[in-house]
Amino acid sequence: MGYVIPAGTGPQEALIFAMSVEPSANPIDLAQEETFVLGEIEVRPPTRELVVAGRSEKLEPRVMQVLVTLARRRGKVVSRDELIARCWGGRIVSEDAINRCISAVRRVAETHGGFQVNTVTRVGYRLDTDGQIEEAAELRAEPLLAVLAFDNLSGDPEMAYFSDGVSEEILDTVARSADLRVIARSSSFQFRGPDKAVRRVREELKVTHLLDGSVRRSGSRVRVVAQLVDCDSETTIWSDRFDREMTDVLLLQDEIAAAVAESLKAALATGEAASPIDPSVYELYLRAKEGLATWPVEDGLDIVIGRFQEVTTKAAGFADGWAMLALSLAAAARQGDPGEPFRRRRADALAAADEAIRLNPGNATAYVARLVLEPEGAYWARQAIVRKCLKVAPNHPDTLTAVAELAIQTGRMREAAEAARKASELDPLESSSARLFADATFAFDEEETRRLYLAGRAKWPASPGWSRALMGLLAYKNDWPAFADAEAFAWKQGHFASASVRAVRALGIAVRADDPAYSGRLRQMLEDELARTGSAPLDLVIPFALVASIDEAFAFIERASYDHIFENGGGTPARAYGGGVLFLAWARSLLATDPRYVRLCNKLGLVDFWLKTGLWPDIADEVPYDFRAEARRVAAQG
Repeated sequence: MGYVIPAGTGPQEALIFAMSVEPSANPIDLAQEETFVLGEIEVRPPTRELVVAGRSEKLEPRVMQVLVTLARRRGKVVSRDELIARCWGGRIVSEDAINRCISAVRRVAETHGGFQVNTVTRVGYRLDTDGQIEEAAELRAEPLLAVLAFDNLSGDPEMAYFSDGVSEEILDTVARSADLRVIARSSSFQFRGPDKAVRRVREELKVTHLLDGSVRRSGSRVRVVAQLVDCDSETTIWSDRFDREMTDVLLLQDEIAAAVAESLKAALATGEAASPIDPSVYELYLRAKEGLATWPVEDGLDIVIGRFQEVTTKAAGFADGWAMLALSLAAAARQGDPGEPFRRRRADALAAADEAIRLNPGNATAYVARLVLEPEGAYWARQAIVRKCLKVAPNHPDTLTAVAELAIQTGRMREAAEAARKASELDPLESSSARLFADATFAFDEEETRRLYLAGRAKWPASPGWSRALMGLLAYKNDWPAFADAEAFAWKQGHFASASVRAVRALGIAVRADDPAYSGRLRQMLEDELARTGSAPLDLVIPFALVASIDEAFAFIERASYDHIFENGGGTPARAYGGGVLFLAWARSLLATDPRYVRLCNKLGLVDFWLKTGLWPDIADEVPYDFRAEARRVAAQG
């Protein structure tokens, strides 16, 4: 077998590798190869000629050997090692040499047609003739792009916000394509400096391509150098340098995005037509946007809002400025005081979102802001907004997460798992979408969920949420040895500083010991909540049903009001519903098998949503009674 020299290999190491490689017993001997035809091309290996319509051209010997090797195996994958063995006699060869030959063969295909050479990610190459090309296109891996944080070459470390901002704007523009999946900033911007090595990015993010570059700001001028790299071959398939006035920076970002999309055979969605923008306003916009990149906001949310307000005052036609103002106002409204302060900020946020959409109907951020402002029980309104998000940004992690969260809250767990899985693929270094995927999977595949929780805990060991989720699953399964192991891990990592981890441990201990004192404490907590708020939080009702009495649990539900989840008075959305806890494992096994469960769903506004949309929950086909008929009966009673 041959050997590809790894990046960074020194001459002595290369010699050792060379001595360990056996030469190929079956190299390509061009003099012995028969003439063959690819489309309209007559390929003559002995003379290294390509003959098309009576005209002849010659290929380099190594390029002809590569073409012959691929053509011999047309329709089948040829590994890079096999290419080395057959075309280089098993000798050490740099990856550049292979990539150069593959590029030369592809130029032949592009010039004369009749075949194409497809990369099979992390395996090798396959030559497909015209009759196979359509099928090959279906088998080819869908492009997955990572846009890295461009290097700041401005000579001032404080200008990193500017280079990061330009990079993110390019990322957002490329992500408008419905044909392209783009890794989220929260994952791709973790790679900086020496961590930008193509192999490392490919392995960690599972991407097929990456876009990297640099930004140099000097006075009123900006220079951006960008390059698009095929991660499998580690070759640059497009690169360019752009020198522009700062006023043209938006046009520049669109140019780069369009070039990337064209290189990846993708079409960009029509968005806001870029127009010149005052450099100081654009810098202010990037500073404000950078302020929202971490949570909690380091500079304070009010300062960020003030910056976006200044941006929209000075550049009233800049849709992205209005959209980011809407998003920051929506976040502040949800975190702020309920009542009139919330309603005032909500109105301001909606006005900003409306202006962004008026300027650019394809602005996904404006729709996300609207989604944040809806009350938890407004399923119908949230569904309409989610559909808008899917239309304008089908491959954005925020869109897919919104789809998953709404699907969980309305009981469609398989749909939720699929959306969360896609979101996790686009943001693989951020744990929340991975957790969402695992939580949704719990409803229909407990063993797979265990594997996902263990994998998540291994990848993010400092995150207490994975311990909480895993311990909850193990308690549900009555797997007490594994529960003890998970408990020990949580102690070691300091996860019991989290109240939610302590709560699930206490529940597990109570279930294992059949502790009546625990059920008594939960009963008192529910009575206190009813007296204080008039509601019975489901994250208390469900464990109470587990350790005490299902009949008593339904009695608490009958006494409780859940009207507040439909009200838009502000503050953090009510914990009484808890993001779909009603459709997770314990609730499904304890409550859903009883028709009284449908009355609870009616209180939560879910029956009305199901009847209007026809989007029934998974459990409609799992419970031992006619769920749909019971829902219609309960709805008719009012």
